[in-house]
Amino acid sequence: MAIIHPHKALSGPMTAGDYREQDLLLQLKDGLPDSFDVFHGLGWSAMHDHQQQFGELDLTVVSPDGQVLILEVKAGDVLSQDGKLIKSYGHDNSKNIGHQARKQHSVLRHRLKEAGLSHVHVDAMLVLPDHRLGSEGLAYPRERMVDATQMPAFCSIVRSSFSSGLQPEVDRHALMDFLSSQYQLYPDVGTQIGQVQQVSMRLSGGLATWVPRISHESQVYVVEATAGSGKTQLALKLLRDAAQQKQRARYVCFNRPLADHLQTLASSRVEVTTFHQLCRDHAERAGLCLDFSSEGVFKEMVNCYVQAAEALPQSLDLLVIDECQDFDIEWVQALSAELSANGRLYVLGDSNQQLYEREPFDLPHAVRMECNDNFRSPQKVVHAINQLQLIEQRIEACSAHEGETPGFHTYAGNADSHDKALNNCLKTLWASGYTPAQVAVVSFRGVKNSRVLAMGQLGGHSTRRTTGQYDEAGNALWHEGELLVESVYRFKGQSAPVVVLCEVDFEELTPVNARKLFVGMTRGQVRVEVVLSEKAASILTSKI
Repeated sequence: MAIIHPHKALSGPMTAGDYREQDLLLQLKDGLPDSFDVFHGLGWSAMHDHQQQFGELDLTVVSPDGQVLILEVKAGDVLSQDGKLIKSYGHDNSKNIGHQARKQHSVLRHRLKEAGLSHVHVDAMLVLPDHRLGSEGLAYPRERMVDATQMPAFCSIVRSSFSSGLQPEVDRHALMDFLSSQYQLYPDVGTQIGQVQQVSMRLSGGLATWVPRISHESQVYVVEATAGSGKTQLALKLLRDAAQQKQRARYVCFNRPLADHLQTLASSRVEVTTFHQLCRDHAERAGLCLDFSSEGVFKEMVNCYVQAAEALPQSLDLLVIDECQDFDIEWVQALSAELSANGRLYVLGDSNQQLYEREPFDLPHAVRMECNDNFRSPQKVVHAINQLQLIEQRIEACSAHEGETPGFHTYAGNADSHDKALNNCLKTLWASGYTPAQVAVVSFRGVKNSRVLAMGQLGGHSTRRTTGQYDEAGNALWHEGELLVESVYRFKGQSAPVVVLCEVDFEELTPVNARKLFVGMTRGQVRVEVVLSEKAASILTSKI
């Protein structure tokens, strides 16, 4: 029994011709083996002279070896006029059967060629189920015409019409997909990333809209907001407004990569720096000789600035401190000392992203605002974070992108097993259409303890990573490459379309480990993958 396509359209014909085609279709279904496929009502479209043309193939038979036979069925009134066969449809509507058959044959061959299937053999046969042929003509070979007297042997005639000689090998699966119009559609990840980023940017503008409108006599504002809530947009809005009003403004954060990122977005009129960079600049102006090979150089710089802060000019109209959870209270007090009498202080942070041992602090008389809305992370990533209870507060999934549940890739516990799992994860991303420029590999470990941050290649691509060393000016030195590799400590405050959090291994889900997972998993805008040890996976599973 032949396979019919589509399966459902065997009922409900509207005309006598439709009934006749249905009879022939059922005859082919019962009379041909299941190695044959029969299409009916196969719509086609083609371009000719920049005009789109449409048509329909009555019956189309595909042989087991991928040959195609077009059956042009003309039931009812058919006339022979001036050497042409004419099909009458009533109301002065008639068609030249020969012209129609040649056009359909030509169109099908042309479309097959466009689809890379030019080697498919295509033939055509005219079926006249209601007429008997009394003679032959040059236009149609008798072997390619079936009349009413041959209807009992219809299926045998169809089978024998296919060439039994050696045929070119045909990708029958591709041919069937083509005839069925089964298009292979792949998501364009670049477009998807752009749309997600654009929508997330619009949605996360809430903090930047209403926080600057709040006023208080203390001029001190604390914003405790979760990852992806729009703190960066708020900081940029504050800095942009200050630049427009020609005020002196300073932005200070903890991580150098975040400061570098903000520097590319903020106005050149404002100062963007890290706390330690600010301390270094001050120490050098004070004539302090700094040795960056010394472990105590950063503490030396900080002490120099903190001790001198009270004597520094109070010239700042706006001070924005970001990543405050990684600041000591003495640092904040020293920075605030440079504010003018009417200067405004905005302290932005998220205690759930605290990765260093710092004592929590309060600022007296400050206006405090909280936000647990995440607009950056895909909804399913936020749901996974809540389910794993990585932080005490429940995070609200506010992204318009549902996304996928984070992919968890376990390894046996040794370094080679981890590297294999990580590389397999990356290769899966490449196969899905992502590029190295859209992916950030983020290590759960610090720069000194990470094996991944020392690798020159991952997933078949060179890596862009810090060397762990600094130049004479204190700037971090980098290995150039295609794929960004960072530690979770340095990547905090940043994001990427796809984040692969790797080297995740712990014996206990301590608060710090939970926060590191939270930070890493909230960096991805479109997709998040986690490469973790079997032990860590077992601990996380027990929390679900």
